[in-house]
Amino acid sequence: MYKITIILVFFLSQYIFAQENNYKVQYEHDPMRPYLSSDSLALDTEIKYAKCIRLQMGGYWDEIAKLYLIIANRGHPTAQLHLGKQYVHGNGVEENYIEAYKWFSLSETAIGKHFIKIISENMSKKDIQKAKTIIKEFKPVYK
Repeated sequence: MYKITIILVFFLSQYIFAQENNYKVQYEHDPMRPYLSSDSLALDTEIKYAKCIRLQMGGYWDEIAKLYLIIANRGHPTAQLHLGKQYVHGNGVEENYIEAYKWFSLSETAIGKHFIKIISENMSKKDIQKAKTIIKEFKPVYK
């Protein structure tokens, strides 16, 4: 019962946030994946993702990082993985294993877990704990 209450409160808070920002939620969705909440946000997210893929061919890492950051904050798991890799390699962003760990974890994918295992070997326990704290405080966005 406690778990159900927590889930309901979380969904309600996301709904209220969306209403306060004049955002229309069309579909029930995982609150960590706002890009799935409406057709318009899903379409915009996928267009930005496709643009990132095209820009990678030319190595436009700064622009790619900005776009991935937008859609990763919307909960797009593949963008979260790509952004994590950019933080590992310092492509378009400053190299930062804490941020990489965060994005790999938020993707909730098997490959993200694999990448966490790899980069954790080069992180201190303090850095890993800091990343876990940042993950707990993460709030996805509906914009």
